[in-house]
Amino acid sequence: MKQVLKYVIIFALTIFTNFAFAQSGSHGVNSTLNRQNMDLQVGQQTAFSMWTYWNKDDKGTNNPEYTFLITLLNGTKKEVKSRIYADDYAHKSYLVFIDQSLSKADTNREQVIYPEQTIEIARNIVAPSSKKSSQVAALPNYYKGIAKDSCWMFRFISGPISAYSLLSEPDGKMFNPKSIVAIQLNNGSIVQYNEENLREMVGDDPDAIESIQWKNYLQAIRRYNRNHR
Repeated sequence: MKQVLKYVIIFALTIFTNFAFAQSGSHGVNSTLNRQNMDLQVGQQTAFSMWTYWNKDDKGTNNPEYTFLITLLNGTKKEVKSRIYADDYAHKSYLVFIDQSLSKADTNREQVIYPEQTIEIARNIVAPSSKKSSQVAALPNYYKGIAKDSCWMFRFISGPISAYSLLSEPDGKMFNPKSIVAIQLNNGSIVQYNEENLREMVGDDPDAIESIQWKNYLQAIRRYNRNHR
């Protein structure tokens, strides 16, 4: 009887140990997956944080209202006077088109246009003052952007490494580096603007690497392009 009881106890201990180990392993796998999901969410939130930054700019200081010429998927063009807004829920940028031909009571008067509904976007960057001062009407100079994934992207730096912005401010005193969203090496893929991708692009260029170490990524792009003209 004692011998039988002994085997029962050993069997029970074995089952309990295996169960505890399985639970521990499962917890480890779940923890890893949870961390990966959390990292993904944090990455998405970080990438989108600058979009919400523009949205909170009520005065339009960083993201002013412009008249954009958009090309829809069917090839038709439409002028839209709007800021570039950010949809916090959908994680997309968008324009708001006000159809002045409709009454304010009409629900179709205000229309939201997302990037995937368009082929491209453009803005005439000729200053209004230059149009008025010239006896001959100044020709428009359209600064074009492409519809990519969930936003429009404007290439503000062209070179061996091109850089793209969420906003339609060309490179200059009005440009804000916080709006940079993507980079591209030569004619390669357009990828997310981050340190890892930039390091891969600049390779062993000492000037660019120095700027990256100081977290000055825009300077790194300029230095690389200067050295590889």
